[in-house]
Amino acid sequence: MPSVHKNKQEVPNHKRKRSITINTILEEKLREIQSQLIGSTKTSWSLSMIVNVLITSGLLALDKLSREDFHKIKYFIESDKVAFDNKAIRDYVVQIIKD
Repeated sequence: MPSVHKNKQEVPNHKRKRSITINTILEEKLREIQSQLIGSTKTSWSLSMIVNVLITSGLLALDKLSREDFHKIKYFIESDKVAFDNKAIRDYVVQIIKD
């Protein structure tokens, strides 16, 4: 049986290292979520894991967002007036911990 040689290098879990710029306010909220998860679960949560979880959550919720929601999100990011309800963040963390 002939062996098949792949020219492409396999990447574990299809991960690639990327560099992105995150709004300071968003980074603070990401760090807050990270610290709550680490404190509550007593396990390691990297910042990239938190970002990936939130991106995946957002992608799964795309069909629930209206055009107006996208305009609000874009406005918040462009205007540096991002504001979050801390209760919503705590509820999100609790939901992650339960699962």
